[in-house]
Amino acid sequence: MLLNQKGISVYWILSAILFVGLIFILALPHFFNLDTEKNIDDCTNNMKVIWVATSDYVADFKTEFGGDLNLLANTKKKEDPKNVYLAEKYFCPEQEGDKKDYIVYGKYVEDFLETGESRFHTGVIVICPELVRHSKHFLDKAFYENMSPSLLQNQMVDDLDYIDQQTKSDGERKFKAVMDYINLWKGDKDAFAKRKADTNFFRRQLFPDNFKDDPTGI
Repeated sequence: MLLNQKGISVYWILSAILFVGLIFILALPHFFNLDTEKNIDDCTNNMKVIWVATSDYVADFKTEFGGDLNLLANTKKKEDPKNVYLAEKYFCPEQEGDKKDYIVYGKYVEDFLETGESRFHTGVIVICPELVRHSKHFLDKAFYENMSPSLLQNQMVDDLDYIDQQTKSDGERKFKAVMDYINLWKGDKDAFAKRKADTNFFRRQLFPDNFKDDPTGI
């Protein structure tokens, strides 16, 4: 066995170096938050898939969607009956223990023009159930730009972006504001027309302090 002048095995030294190197490699993802960033990407990708599935369902059946993802998993597509709207279950990678579904709300409205013609609009909101702990698990505005959103979806996107800007990294505040926002849509049958006429219709209700000096927000 090779020994140095103090009698320490060269193989022992090499083993120690390899062991330290292994510890460093294992700690690297945590040290640089690589797992955290990957989980953000995975979660937002999950939400994108669910958003597409829900948007298709709402448009095909011309109905609101209350959030039951099992309905999407068990309903065949109108244009492609061999497949369902949501082919598999998705969960936030940050969840521990019992898995909670993503929170989803889908809105359908008809808009009647002066000519008597009607147009339909859909809007879908998908929220991570772990948003309170992970404020970055949030679909940003850029995602919707390539999705040909309707007027209703654009309204929702702008409002959600406003909520995101106001709450920043405060996940608890962000989650509450989004849930309140969804409930405002659910509770007012004329919400679409009111939001169409007034950009700040929902924002004044969610963040009244922002409009104390200027109630119109202009």
